Amino acid sequence: MTASPGTGFSDGRSFSLIGYRHSHAQVILRGFPPFDDLVVENGEGTVLDVCFNGVQRVACGRDIGPLHLRIASADERSALEERIGPLRWGEVFLLEPDSVESYVVAGKARWAEFLVPVPFTLPSPLDADNKEEAAAYPPVGGTVHMLPVA
Repeated sequence: MTASPGTGFSDGRSFSLIGYRHSHAQVILRGFPPFDDLVVENGEGTVLDVCFNGVQRVACGRDIGPLHLRIASADERSALEERIGPLRWGEVFLLEPDSVESYVVAGKARWAEFLVPVPFTLPSPLDADNKEEAAAYPPVGGTVHMLPVA
């Protein structure tokens, strides 16, 4: 993962949409490590979960590939609003480099890494409704990050 303060981060893992809850306006993406011998035989590696809360709109495929999470610039937001209409509130979180095609409009984005013993199908420990998972699978280094609002 590479990060730039205030601008987001890029991560080369293969990301997928693993959770969408309309009633709680939440979207969760999970970045899976390369599925190789270290993961299969030794259980080494980490997954990266990204949790968007206060979701207003989502536009992405189920399988995203590498993630390039950042907040849209004013020009990018305007270009998107010309296509889809006005956005009342929230940040436009873009998921791909140099594109406004994949995005989540939400109030905030949080992310954390978890050691691979987290079953790939386990609901995200970042989801506030998953208290048992959060207790059993703490984030690596005990840190949950939040993308700063521009």
